[in-house]
Parts: sequence; structure tokens; C-alpha cells
Amino acid sequence: MTNVNARDWTNIFFFSQSPPNFIKVNYETQVDFKPFHPDQKWLKWFLWKPVATGRPSGQDRVQVLWLVAKDDGGMIHKYVAKVVSSPSQNFLHLKLISGEFPEYTEHDAQLQLRRVPAPRDLREVMKELDPFENEARVFQRIEKCCDNPQIYFPRFYGVITDLDRSRFRYGYPNRRAIILEAIKPELASRRILAAHDDNETRHIECLRSRLQSLDLSDFEREFYCSLLTDRCRRLSTLHSLAITHGDVKDEHFRLPGDFHDTVLYDFSVSYTFSPEPPYLVNFRSPRSLKVISDYELGCVEEQIYNR
Repeated sequence: MTNVNARDWTNIFFFSQSPPNFIKVNYETQVDFKPFHPDQKWLKWFLWKPVATGRPSGQDRVQVLWLVAKDDGGMIHKYVAKVVSSPSQNFLHLKLISGEFPEYTEHDAQLQLRRVPAPRDLREVMKELDPFENEARVFQRIEKCCDNPQIYFPRFYGVITDLDRSRFRYGYPNRRAIILEAIKPELASRRILAAHDDNETRHIECLRSRLQSLDLSDFEREFYCSLLTDRCRRLSTLHSLAITHGDVKDEHFRLPGDFHDTVLYDFSVSYTFSPEPPYLVNFRSPRSLKVISDYELGCVEEQIYNR
């Protein structure tokens, strides 16, 4: 955005609604991310096999690996890692970002600026669009500003920015990782959500009306409406933190191969509000939170209807 100052952007983003209490015009645009500290009882730890089998791997793809720790009692699966070119999760689940998301380089930023020209510094564009930075900003905001609704997302344990290649037994070594709770496709990982509020009612009632024309049982209709309710609750909680997801998909509410939803995850193209006017929001032209929120909730409704 050009010729827009911090106060202008705050007014644009929160058009027709009040900013959250924690948002101020002088809100920090960048903070140091919380570092991950391995348990002192561990004798050693390393990244082991992929959590999900059958997924393509490569230097330019995200890898999700088990972090295996060894203590006096033997080997334990303690974390999981989602790896990108140059980030990690806990069973906890180590989430290393260095696979599906390649490292965002100056060359990537230059290409993006050619596609969408703007008088922006290359380094600023790199930091704004880097998947590792995007995801770390989201979890830092959730941890600092969200209490009980944190259960809607994987728990955040910190980041690693100097991961040594000796830690890797499988996959492609990368230096950065975001450490998150390891979510597993089992009952213990599912979340019990609060009742929805008026912000989501329109989409739920719209879906209920659309389902009436389909050959479904009452149970099936209620199941789909309940599914939409839960997903709207997760998304609306994210939006209440002035964060937009940017890539709302069925698979970002559940684990690969699992029938049940667990948490909302994968924030690699997300936008976390700061008063600094952005170059892009979710890799698109900057828009208000209300416009993006309505769009993302509408996407969830459409995806459930088309199941």
C-alpha cells in the first residue's frame, strides 16, 4: 500500500468494527520469536521419519518429521517437525518448515514485486511473505493474546533458527523450525468447542437451508451444520486476534487420513495485523478484516456443502 500511514491502515483493516483491546497504533511490528528449549533431561534428540507416509518429499516441499528424544528410559516420540527450506512441532509435535514451503529468497521477492509492483524494500517483502515468519507471527499472537480458545490451535513451543544438519536422520536438512504440539488422529487430540455466536449464525443457517434440498437424513444435516459451527468457531477466534488464514481448506482442520477435525493449522500464507501498512495480505491486495472474514467463513460453508 502506498501513501498510507499506520493510523490509516488500522482504520482500513478494522473498517466497521472496533480494533481488539491489544491493538494500538504503536503496536510492535516485529518481536523476537520465543526460542524452543529442549527438555534438559534429554540425552540427545534428532528428527526421524515422516509423520505421514505417502506424501511427496523434496527440498522445495514441507516435511513433517517425528522428533525423537532419548533419555535414561530409552527412545520417546516427543515432538514432530514441519520442515521448510531454511522451520518445527510436539506429542507433543515438532513442526519444521523447510519442505512444502521453500525458503523465501530475494529472488522470490523480486519476482513478486514484478507481478505486483510497489515501492517496497526487498527485505521488507521477504519478511512479510516468508512462510516461516508468517506462521511464527500467528502462534506468537495466539500465545500472547488468546486464553482458553488456544485449544482451537496446536500449542506453540517456540522456534529454532539454527538447526544443525546432524539432527536429521531423514528428509532434507533446513535450519529453521516452529515447534508445536503434536496432534494425532485419536480421541485425545480432539477439542471440545464452545457454542457459536451471532457472527457465524448467518453461514450456519444458510447451509441448513441449502441442505434441505438434498437427499439427506436429519442426522446427516445436523452433522454438516455441526461441522460448520466448529470450523466457524476456529476461524472466528483467529479473526478476533486480527489474523486472517489465507488458505482455508478442508485438510487444514484435520490431519491427513483422519475423519474428525482436530485443530486449525497451516498459517504459511496468513496475515497477522500490525499498524505497518502491508505490501499484500494473504498474497492479495490489502482489504478489511470484515471482507476477509466473510470470505473465509463463506469458503468453509461452500467446502462443507460440496463434500
